[in-house]
Amino acid sequence: MLHNFKEKGFAYSIRPITLDDAQFIVDVRLEDTERNKYVHKISRDLNLQVDWLNRYFNTPDDYYFLVENNLTGEKEGLISIYNVKDGVAELGRWVIKKGSMATIESIQLAYKFAFEKLNLTEVYTKTIEDNTLVVEFHKSIGAKTREILINEFELDGKNYNAVWQFVDRDYYFSFVDSGLDEKSLKIFQRNLKIALDGFEFHHIGVATKNIEKEFKSYAMLGYTKEASFDGDTNQGVKGLFITAKNQPRLELLENLEGYDTLDFWLNNGIKMYHFGYLADDIDRAFDIFTVKLRAKVVSPMKISQFFGKRICFVVLKNMFMIELIEL
Repeated sequence: MLHNFKEKGFAYSIRPITLDDAQFIVDVRLEDTERNKYVHKISRDLNLQVDWLNRYFNTPDDYYFLVENNLTGEKEGLISIYNVKDGVAELGRWVIKKGSMATIESIQLAYKFAFEKLNLTEVYTKTIEDNTLVVEFHKSIGAKTREILINEFELDGKNYNAVWQFVDRDYYFSFVDSGLDEKSLKIFQRNLKIALDGFEFHHIGVATKNIEKEFKSYAMLGYTKEASFDGDTNQGVKGLFITAKNQPRLELLENLEGYDTLDFWLNNGIKMYHFGYLADDIDRAFDIFTVKLRAKVVSPMKISQFFGKRICFVVLKNMFMIELIEL
């Protein structure tokens, strides 16, 4: 049916299927011969898929979604909630592109939609018994098995038993949701690392009133001086990088005379106020953080007098600041 429901997760989102997705549906459902033996066959004829979608748009209580990567915008899968009746619905038409990491979060988002938006009491799946990978996946995320349905499916003239599994509303909120959330966050971290393609922690920025006085305390913890810069007028600070074995590199920073760059943090008793990261492609990293992750720019691209390369500062949603340093 035509609908406007969307769900956004850490790494992936689901949004309504459109006619523009017809070719993707054909491609993703036919890309894996081994997997296709467990799903109903479809034609490569795009017109037939368009006809099917037009019929779907007029089918009530049927919610078909496309799975998209939040960082790249790429289409990576399909999933549906349908056969809605008396507070119970089926989850199906679930196909994820080969090589995608969307499996966990796509089903998490479908569950969120079903239990939070449709207020359902149960979501069930019926999986061909021989499709053990999918059956075991549902078990691994907490789905319960109701029964084995004999000769439930017929594919290519052959009958197959189905495993009827389900997740009820109370069990979802008390157990399944938190487990899927934790796994989805880890997948996002992997996706972010891949998207940034060369992104390495460099230092923690420390606001000080006096670098030399501050250094004495860190020296007691094993820190030694690594490199310094007397004055960066582009930023209004001078600094000292210090290092210690098995401890993070620190950048001690002090206002240049006549500048107030660090006053906000100093006046609020905040010392460690940013993390610095080396970026192989700073323009790509800037785009990912500001456009995809909606970080706010607090200091635009400028040349660092110390690094001799471009740097910028952005603030994440949690109000923590990071520095991007061109490698």
